[in-house]
This record gives sequence, C-alpha cells and structure tokens, in this order.
Amino acid sequence: MKKALLALNSIKKSGVIDDYAIGGAIAASFYIEAVNTEDVDVFLFMSASENSVLLSLQPIYDALKKLGGRVEKEYIVIGDWPIQILPAYSPLVEEAVKQAVSVQYGNIETRIFSAEYLCAIALDTGRIKDFYRVASFIEQGKVDRLVLKRLVKKYQLENKTKKVLNWDGDENC
Repeated sequence: MKKALLALNSIKKSGVIDDYAIGGAIAASFYIEAVNTEDVDVFLFMSASENSVLLSLQPIYDALKKLGGRVEKEYIVIGDWPIQILPAYSPLVEEAVKQAVSVQYGNIETRIFSAEYLCAIALDTGRIKDFYRVASFIEQGKVDRLVLKRLVKKYQLENKTKKVLNWDGDENC
C-alpha cells in the first residue's frame, strides 16, 4: 500500500489532481475492524480541461503508469494494490473529500474520509454491506452521531437509516 500512497501523493504534488481522499473499506479500517477488500477506493478532485467540459481520467492513469502503475480492468495497480479512481461524483462526496482527515500509514501521510462521511456515503450507496458498516460504526462508538445526523438531514438520507439495524431514531442521532 505504501507505493500506492506515495504515487497518489506524487500526482497531487505535481498538480495532476487537485486533491484526493480514500474511502470505502480501507478508510473504514482506520476506525473499525478491517473488512476484507480487494482494492483502494480513491475519490478525487481534478480540474476539467479548458477545452472540455468532460473530466478525463487519462492524465491520472498516465501519471500513475509513469510511477510504475499498470492498468488492469477498471484499476490501476501500484505495487500489489489495485486502485479504483473515482471522481467526486456528488455534492456529498465532494464535501467528504474537502473535509477528509489526514492520517499516517506507516510514515506516509494520506487523507481518508471521516467516519461520519463514510457512514453518510454508505447510506447513500445503499447496499446491504453498507448498512452493516454503518451499524458497526454506531455499535463501536466510532462516529459522532450528531455530525452524522446533520449529514443525513442535509443530504436527505433519512429513509435509508431505517435499514441500519442499530439506528435508534432518537434525537441523539
């Protein structure tokens, strides 16, 4: 994973991307018991080209290939880690990238989504495994329930909370 993080930090420093944050199971593992995952979900900001309104991931793939990455299916593999590059695709994810927290992985600094944003995005995504992840965050006391409640309200996710096993629906969350 170190090679992957160094490569991401390098393309940020060189201006290929404006910012990034890790989401998904890898980010969640900084807060709760790790879940088996096959890839690293990297959400990013990248300025659109002056000549196009479409966002191309090609400059990112090209830069990562120069740093030793290889393309396999929808991933760019760096070292042994497949990385899935995902543009910040919604206002919730954009805000999550902006509010990401810095953490250390060994001696490498990286950015991950906060626990509250991980939960809100999981609710929004709405897969069964996502509802279980939110329940784990709550059960283990790893989420600020008031912050999560604000995000749920702001992004109109109230209906999805009914699918979380330990969501009590009280005023504290």
